[in-house]
Amino acid sequence: GDDSALFSAGGIGGWTFANLVSRFGNVSFRFSDQHGEMMSLSTYSKYITNPEGLSDDSPLGIYDSEFGDDLPTNVLLQEYSVPSCFSPDLFDLMDDSPNFDDPCGIISEKIKPNTAIPTDDDGGNDTRPEQSVVSQAIEKVPRPPYRWVLIGPERSGTGMHVDPLWTNAWVTVLQGLKRWLLFPPSTPYEAIGMVEGKPQTPSSIWFRDYYDKVSSQSWPKEFQPVEVLQYP
Repeated sequence: GDDSALFSAGGIGGWTFANLVSRFGNVSFRFSDQHGEMMSLSTYSKYITNPEGLSDDSPLGIYDSEFGDDLPTNVLLQEYSVPSCFSPDLFDLMDDSPNFDDPCGIISEKIKPNTAIPTDDDGGNDTRPEQSVVSQAIEKVPRPPYRWVLIGPERSGTGMHVDPLWTNAWVTVLQGLKRWLLFPPSTPYEAIGMVEGKPQTPSSIWFRDYYDKVSSQSWPKEFQPVEVLQYP
């Protein structure tokens, strides 16, 4: 379908990098969900157009999952809509009743052995260690990141990864191009550079070190990736 239909008045043009800089140049954006490093959009614009950004082998890319919670960028939430062809946001269906004391609407259940729990009609407590009696304690758990603004120059991008909680996301490209490699779930992680306990390999380094390998004739057909070049 036409991506411009996802956007309100102004369309995709309202989200070009130049337009965002003019609107939010003094606003700081995040580089990651994992740390708090931030930079104003106007400073970032200078970085990606000066020799440092132009020659960096793995340029910094904005990866902000909190733009919808912060002022003044939360206005962007009113400027696009989720395509109807995608399934509803299941996190949105969680009960956010104040009775849970859980503003995020997400709970986790922790099992605690040998904890006293009501077991008889008069409301008394009975702890039975030999039966491994358990109680379920409700604990607040933050909702994982689920929407982002991604901005980056050539060679920037996300390293090879599996989305949190095995979820997935829809992505609309508004300017430039985005190259995807999607591997079958059965692909051995280490064979494509995903080594447990080691940092994620930057995308430009991954393409340098692994792309020829996974696109060669000798690469097992059962692990063949789907390669997509996404346009606006």
